[in-house]
Amino acid sequence: MDISYGYYLISLFILTGVLILLLDVKSYLRNKQKKEKKVALFLGWANITFGAGFYIVSWVYQRWFW
Repeated sequence: MDISYGYYLISLFILTGVLILLLDVKSYLRNKQKKEKKVALFLGWANITFGAGFYIVSWVYQRWFW
């Protein structure tokens, strides 16, 4: 029996990325905070990219190496 927390990590990365993009970026845009908006955009997309990347690596590992 394999206990893996990988899918929780993937879900958290993608969920927090989406929440950052939906909530933080809009609030910084409303308050005209340009630097904070850029950082939030970067962090949001980075989280989504890491989540998708980990998902692809996990899928490849399970498909070909497991």
